Amino acid sequence: MFKVCIDPGHNETGADRGARYKDLAEEILTLKIAKLVKQGLEAQGNFTVIMTREGQTVNGPATTLLDSLRTRCSIANNAGADLLVSIHINAGKGTGSEVLVYGTGGKAEVCGKIMAPLIADAGSWTNRGVKVQNIQVLRDTTMPAILTENGFIDNDNDYQKLLKDSVLKDIADAHVLGICNYFGVKYKTSPTVQPVATTSQAAALPFLIIYSGEVESRIMPYLQESLKAPAIPLAALSETVVNAAQKLIGIGGKAEDYVVAGKKLTLYKLIAGSNRIETAEAVIKAVRGGIA
Repeated sequence: MFKVCIDPGHNETGADRGARYKDLAEEILTLKIAKLVKQGLEAQGNFTVIMTREGQTVNGPATTLLDSLRTRCSIANNAGADLLVSIHINAGKGTGSEVLVYGTGGKAEVCGKIMAPLIADAGSWTNRGVKVQNIQVLRDTTMPAILTENGFIDNDNDYQKLLKDSVLKDIADAHVLGICNYFGVKYKTSPTVQPVATTSQAAALPFLIIYSGEVESRIMPYLQESLKAPAIPLAALSETVVNAAQKLIGIGGKAEDYVVAGKKLTLYKLIAGSNRIETAEAVIKAVRGGIA
């Protein structure tokens, strides 16, 4: 069983209230979506779900904003969660959805790359991609953590969608599908969980770049930018992340070095030379020539 902590953003009272527009409040929307995500994950049969709040306020100290954020982190950390998903609604007159992570080159980015197109499809709005931000619930948690921004509450087009329970359900289902894909769990449909995001469902991640060491990490961004793919060091790789990708691309080392949990990985392509300079040249050649 995988442990997933679902964090409905903000509180209905106190210092940690969310964005508001007309008759909508972010903290009410996030709780609605979060409860549907919990229901959907539990219906899959592979997940234990921890909620940071199930009512008006977070399940712990919440007098100040800092209290509220610390409580959310503590709940996830103390539960030993394998993943934190913090659910939010954006504001600022933009449009579309995005996923925030604390840094690149890790499992959170992999999860974010899986999730971003799914929630964009669910809302039929712009995919704003995966972005790096220094946010407490992403920084101070001990597991991979992502924060989803699901539409802009103060954009009239997004607002009209967020008024509809059917759209909130689609957004929740997209989260369930994304979490299943991240953990390599086969997504099961049921009366309470219907398939969503048909354009993105078949391929969780088209490519995943795996780099063998610190030196390779310096040349890796060129390939990452070309493929628009997440990257992760070999030392941090897990079966969960491997199962989320269609094609694995290795940078540096030898094919026999790419082993996870005692199993040799099947690489779509290994880009490497006999030394660091040759490896860098091979990456540049692959970028220029195209790798797909």
